[in-house]
Amino acid sequence: MSMLPDGNLPHIVYHNRRQISPVMRAIRSYWPQPDASPLVQPPVVALAVKEIWQRSEDAGFLREALPLLERHFKWLGTKRRLGDSSLVSIISPWECGLVHKPGFDRLMGRIARLPLGLYLALYFSEWKMARISFDFEEIVKRRYFNVREVLFNTFYALGLEALGTLYAAVGEGSKAEYFSNCGMGVEKAILDECFDPASGLYFDVDVNSGVHVMEPSISCLMPLALGSIPGDRCDALLRHLTDPDEFWLRYPIPSVPQNSRYFRSQGRWYLWRGPTWINTNWLLTEGLKRHGYDEVAEAVARSSRSLVEQSGFREYYNPLTGEGGGEKDFGWSTLAAVI
Repeated sequence: MSMLPDGNLPHIVYHNRRQISPVMRAIRSYWPQPDASPLVQPPVVALAVKEIWQRSEDAGFLREALPLLERHFKWLGTKRRLGDSSLVSIISPWECGLVHKPGFDRLMGRIARLPLGLYLALYFSEWKMARISFDFEEIVKRRYFNVREVLFNTFYALGLEALGTLYAAVGEGSKAEYFSNCGMGVEKAILDECFDPASGLYFDVDVNSGVHVMEPSISCLMPLALGSIPGDRCDALLRHLTDPDEFWLRYPIPSVPQNSRYFRSQGRWYLWRGPTWINTNWLLTEGLKRHGYDEVAEAVARSSRSLVEQSGFREYYNPLTGEGGGEKDFGWSTLAAVI
């Protein structure tokens, strides 16, 4: 694992510097470490370790992985949490995975409104943070991009829950209880702080203004994966998910609802504005099964497998035609095999 000593698990790691193009090396010359990004990814890693453990029951692997997982989740809870909220912040759209989510446009400033301007804004944002060594306290003080993002925090909550399960498996009861309680605290914060009663959806919180980023996307549905979400709220999310004007297209689940002005069925430059992705389908099917919506879960799983059978393991897919887009032989689309 390429974790930094403080527990930061980088968003990008180059294991072979020769694989970095000269252009990218120049663009990312401001990284504090030349081979690793100072940013992070959604903390999916604990769910991956849990899945490996459940399939292999390899106690040696688990005991080796757990201290690293603990270090990373404690880093998130210490370095990315602000005030009384249990939620953690992302400091760049790169960090949540849904990089081009429409709600980020306004937060990234005027430059993001230009053609391909979001990319310019992303690199400019990193350059500004590099000047202050990516210090979170300074980022907060200067009111740079600072968002409590729903997808990221859903994975954070599920990861803490997984840590509780894994520590229980190795007989460390006090740590199991601690991480389980932390996970419940994050779940409660998502359900309280991100919920919009008028729509029944969950929206990111712009920390600088304290208000919801009211632009629907697939992340609004992600609390379906949480164990403590009330049944009536699950039903509300399901209504959005299965609405053919929103997310229930021929090949669900699109990253942006069809009735959004930003919806584009085939991504070209901005990828998270309509295409269907297998990794988000996987998380939502897990949530649907968890809450007893087995028929809907199987419909999404069946559609996901159909996409792979039709177009191969592509980066993303057109939700109207099933045509694959982006990179070929893309790793996370192999989740269709276990969805």
